[in-house]
Amino acid sequence: MAGNILRFIGGLLGGAIAAYVVAVALNTQFVIGGHGVPVSFGDRLNMTAFDISNMPLYLVIILMGFLIAFGIAALLKRFLPGLSAIAYPIAGAAALGAILGLMYIMFQTVPISGARSTFGFLSQMLAGGIGGWVFARIAAKKATA
Repeated sequence: MAGNILRFIGGLLGGAIAAYVVAVALNTQFVIGGHGVPVSFGDRLNMTAFDISNMPLYLVIILMGFLIAFGIAALLKRFLPGLSAIAYPIAGAAALGAILGLMYIMFQTVPISGARSTFGFLSQMLAGGIGGWVFARIAAKKATA
């Protein structure tokens, strides 16, 4: 029982961090690309690292969204076992989509500026899917005797 809880917490943290890093990195590239000026690889890397270190509130929001989404996915897996393999990546993608949608409702804009285009929005959902995959890899491991 305690092992299951620890795997769930570890999976939740691992998935949220993975989604956050991918989402912020993609956001940074969309923002840079939106200006239409050439930017060196080193500068892109520097800007990406800066954004990753300076958007912790987005990590907290992703973590809360994943907590809800993965709880729902766990319930749905019981009734739809065929979804078992893809339930968490879908839940992660849906969580990021819902988060961005709720941000738009609250602020009348999307504060994650790289997500304001269709491809930017989809890239954030992809990051959520990756986070869901990481969660499943960590949380769904069977305990070894």
